[in-house]
Amino acid sequence: MGSVQKTSVSLAEQAYELLEEKLVTLALPPGAQISEGRLIEMTGLGRTPVREAIQRLAQQELLLVMPRKGLVVASVNRANMAHILEARKPIERVIVYRAALNAKDEQRSEVSAIARKLTFSHDDFAEFLRLNHELDNLLDQCAGNPYATAAVAPLRSHCRRFLYFHRQQVPLADPISAHSKMARLVARRDYIGAQKASDTVIAVLERFAATIGR
Repeated sequence: MGSVQKTSVSLAEQAYELLEEKLVTLALPPGAQISEGRLIEMTGLGRTPVREAIQRLAQQELLLVMPRKGLVVASVNRANMAHILEARKPIERVIVYRAALNAKDEQRSEVSAIARKLTFSHDDFAEFLRLNHELDNLLDQCAGNPYATAAVAPLRSHCRRFLYFHRQQVPLADPISAHSKMARLVARRDYIGAQKASDTVIAVLERFAATIGR
């Protein structure tokens, strides 16, 4: 019974990650109507894990469940970003603080490696977004606070999706610099500096949200 439950949870997580990526990268474009069957085809997974993923994405307001219309991909709304970033900022501070304190040596090496890779991503937006997501996941592992991770995950998804939607308008120099600096400070166990750098990451996003997409 335990192994079956573990497999089911694993498949549901796989379905969620696959669909979240397609929503973030606009392979499922804003406003599109999509059927449950189509999402099952896209993931190659069964009905039960896909339904669990749909419920999770609907709770996070990335998918909308519309009566008699099925599923609709949520729009990208610039006005919502101020609220999203306001909620995200204190949670990220907790995560980077704990990550800087608790990361093991091999994890610090991985964080440093991502910081170096970020500095070379330059004009490659897809690579920057991939490294950003990889860094978030690694910091969550280092921090070891599942409640903070669960709370911040949908906020990060909305931010990444917003940036991807406006990627032609986003100069990468500032976000690359902010993210790589934060990563280096975490790797050095500088938890105070890492928190300040985390605030800078959010500030960069706030500036983008205030200026792009108008």
